[in-house]
Amino acid sequence: MAWLLWLAAACAVVLFAVALPLLARIAICFALAAANLRSVDACVLLRGRKAVRAISWEQGEFTVLLGATRTPVPALLAPGSFRLGWLVVLRLQTSGGLRAVLIDGARQEKSAFRLLCRRLKGAKTAVPGAPGSATVTIGPEV
Repeated sequence: MAWLLWLAAACAVVLFAVALPLLARIAICFALAAANLRSVDACVLLRGRKAVRAISWEQGEFTVLLGATRTPVPALLAPGSFRLGWLVVLRLQTSGGLRAVLIDGARQEKSAFRLLCRRLKGAKTAVPGAPGSATVTIGPEV
């Protein structure tokens, strides 16, 4: 619901506070809605073939399970991933492109979520080739 409120607020700002012709403001609102609704569908609601359904990692290498079929795909942590309290937004680079997922820590196993947060924090200071821990999996559904 918060995602839709954010979208409504963004459209209200464009419609009422931007000095462009009305047709241009309406076009911008439609573009915002189209882009955001598709992202929310894949990243938050986990629908579609590009949605990340589960994540596992071992020694810094991620594997994501995509779509309803849960196809395993190797992935790398991409710049722009961040943690905001109990929420984590992961951006993962796969051979099929960039994938993003919103992870609600309150719905995850606590130890796995803590390990993911440490992994995210350590990604900025990680040493390539350094030994890591055993395989950790967040899921079954993120």
